[in-house]
Amino acid sequence: MKINKEKLMLAMANARLNAFELCEAAGIQYQTYRRIIKGNPCKPATAGSIAAALGVRVEDLVEKEGDKE
Repeated sequence: MKINKEKLMLAMANARLNAFELCEAAGIQYQTYRRIIKGNPCKPATAGSIAAALGVRVEDLVEKEGDKE
């Protein structure tokens, strides 16, 4: 799954979390977060953990056809 960087940043802002707080809340490593931000795909479970930590649906974070990078 590919997470849209802009959507992720907006969700982080709404949740008032910085990158390190998100990683801690989602139970992911900071390196994983950096790979996602750079546009690399992630496992569905990772996307789910991030979405849960932000209080949003996975669908609100993933790139859809036609989304800009």
